[in-house]
Amino acid sequence: MSAPARVGGRTYYPHVEGLRGVAALYVFLFHIWQLAIQNTATGTLLGWFAFTPFMQYGHFAVVAFIVISGYCLALPVALRPDMRFDAKTFFLRRARRLMPAYVPVVLLSVLPFCAVALLQGRAINVPHVVLAVALHLGLIHNLSFATTEYLNGPLWSIALEAQIYVVFALLLIPVWRRFGLAAQLGLALVLGLVPHFMLHSLDWTSPWLCGLFAMGVVAAAFTARASSMPKLPWKVLAVLAGVVAIALIAPFSDGVTPDGALWPMDVALGAAVALFFVAAVHDDRIPLARFLASRTVVLLGTFSYSLYLIHAPLVDLTSAILHRVHAGTLASAIVWSALIPAVLLLAYGFYRVFERPFLSSGFRKAMDIETGATGGAEADATVPSAASASVQTLSEEIVVTDLAARPAI
Repeated sequence: MSAPARVGGRTYYPHVEGLRGVAALYVFLFHIWQLAIQNTATGTLLGWFAFTPFMQYGHFAVVAFIVISGYCLALPVALRPDMRFDAKTFFLRRARRLMPAYVPVVLLSVLPFCAVALLQGRAINVPHVVLAVALHLGLIHNLSFATTEYLNGPLWSIALEAQIYVVFALLLIPVWRRFGLAAQLGLALVLGLVPHFMLHSLDWTSPWLCGLFAMGVVAAAFTARASSMPKLPWKVLAVLAGVVAIALIAPFSDGVTPDGALWPMDVALGAAVALFFVAAVHDDRIPLARFLASRTVVLLGTFSYSLYLIHAPLVDLTSAILHRVHAGTLASAIVWSALIPAVLLLAYGFYRVFERPFLSSGFRKAMDIETGATGGAEADATVPSAASASVQTLSEEIVVTDLAARPAI
């Protein structure tokens, strides 16, 4: 077993990067499943529905992404508790990391969105499109049900995560440092569940995920002081939390289960993911962590944000074309099978242009080592570690988010 890669004073934990990649790929395939197999109005592979129920859980990928976000962003804070946290610097670094890829995706999404409308015989409402673009660029489109999945469905979670960043920087960190981890977790859960229980609104954007972000913060704090943590059976606790989450998720049915019923499932799964991160800190032989830290999976994680951003408009457009030409089962299967590697390659190219130049040099170097891009043997990326992230200066860590899927893209 090797230790996490250390480059320029930064620590890179590959298996959370791998988890992010697997989640992004699953979301991509989930959206294909929704339109090609589940949707009786536009699907061209409807006969496959009975054999693919395991593809309906795209929503829960967002749980992994949000916990990862809390974990990655809190690690620098937890490792350097005496360092001053600058909220302004945090927001600027978050914007520099996420917006260079996000903004062009929002603008480019207008083209396939309009093309799909024309293929389906619908008129293009220009004022609505302009308003939607403005709301997306302002990262507030998820606050209205009408625009939460307009233009590019998965982007609702990017807006939600940006809003959680504000809560994290202005509320959770001060509460954490003054009153402790439990207080920041309790505050985040309360803030996240107030819209559901008191306002009876915003269920479509899952505001309770703020609490899951705070779970990631707790896992980061436990990681930072792993050597002094009590000898608890972390693997057993993670497995038990996973069993509870599976039991709660079992009745879920995509497109049937109401959004408001998801919060207990999300909270349970979020706890399982957070406990998995802690367990992996104490035992890097966990098979799942080893798999997620393999070079191919970590490579997928490096461009998972781009994959998450670009895939949905392409899936929507492909579905509309296949439905318009009345494609048969064989032709549809061939087209969808070809689309998967094509989108992966396009996402990687998008990452090289719109993401990688905006990563810190230390983080880029750490990723290159873990994915073998350096051609050297500085680190063995097939060995797992605590979590995929580069522990950088306070408030600099990268995160995808941000991923997730909703029932109706």
